[in-house]
Amino acid sequence: MTIEIRKAGPDDIEAIISVGQRTWPTTYGFAGPEYVAKGLETWWSTEAIRRSLENTTVLVAEEDGSVMGTGNIDLRGEAPIIWKLYVVPEAQGRGVGSALIKELFGYADGRPVRLEYTDGNAPAADFYAAHGFVEIRREADERPGWPAAVWVERRPAE
Repeated sequence: MTIEIRKAGPDDIEAIISVGQRTWPTTYGFAGPEYVAKGLETWWSTEAIRRSLENTTVLVAEEDGSVMGTGNIDLRGEAPIIWKLYVVPEAQGRGVGSALIKELFGYADGRPVRLEYTDGNAPAADFYAAHGFVEIRREADERPGWPAAVWVERRPAE
């Protein structure tokens, strides 16, 4: 079985939404069901994915014709930002996330890359640290009791 990383298009919207629906409950269960529901509604709706396809570079990882993961990078600001990087639970630990993030780095043209993950998501913290990211700041959520956002940055090797 070979993982293929490719640019996503409008025909991938439903598969990308499925990645969110399959990953968010287990990834963010620690933050509570309201947090999971709000995240899915905000970031994984058809309209949200359509906007992402219009404004960012969206990639999907396919294995045997099935989308197993997705990631995107926003190149519009001073530093490229990865807003999504998710791999379905059954494909985690098999290099899919690493393949996606390496491909996303290629779009940054040697610039530092930033992203945020949810405080308390230890697997994400470990994954990003292993890929050269270091914490640059934390932002409290506007909703009391919801976890903070941890911003990290990866500078290219000099």
